[in-house]
Amino acid sequence: MLNTVKQKLGQSAITVVCTCLLVLSVTTIALAAAHTVVPGDTLWNIGQRYGVSVQEIQAANNIWTSLIYPGDILYIPDGAPAALSSNVASRGTARPSSRDVQLLAQMIRAEAEGEPYEGKVAVGAVILNRLETPNFPKTLAGVLYETDAFEPMLNGSFYQPPDEESIRAAYDAMAGKDPTGGALYFYNPATAQSPWIFTRQIITQIGNHVFAK
Repeated sequence: MLNTVKQKLGQSAITVVCTCLLVLSVTTIALAAAHTVVPGDTLWNIGQRYGVSVQEIQAANNIWTSLIYPGDILYIPDGAPAALSSNVASRGTARPSSRDVQLLAQMIRAEAEGEPYEGKVAVGAVILNRLETPNFPKTLAGVLYETDAFEPMLNGSFYQPPDEESIRAAYDAMAGKDPTGGALYFYNPATAQSPWIFTRQIITQIGNHVFAK
């Protein structure tokens, strides 16, 4: 009888210890992966801070809109999306910086708003192709801010925040997708005014944009 009591007490003690360890472990993980929303936060900039996508944050918190409010506590899933961490190396870097993604997405939105998704990726690819060409600047910011290179820099539309589709297109372009086949220029033949651009060799047309080298 005494042995039976000791066995039960021992089992109970083990159960309590295991339960405490499990609770402590879960609590530690939750605290390490929780973000309290502050004024000015958006799902986009929170995702950039932690290296996850807006869709992953939404799925982890069972929310399906972009509305968040100061004081909300969001669970942030661990790790970056596989498509971002494994494919970006084809453009020469293990992972794009949030600043580069932001800049590229801003130009994609400004230049390709209303274009099909493939056309958005194509615009991003042209910009990145210039980085690998001797006659262009060697940084993304340098390419984007090059004098008279992009109309949105002149009319100010570049400085508008990017939408989620433009952000996705930026990531796809940085992952090596290039629907243009290596184009260095793009233009809308219905609105282009530079005679020089019409002298470039055309590769393809996607949506309203012609892509050329």
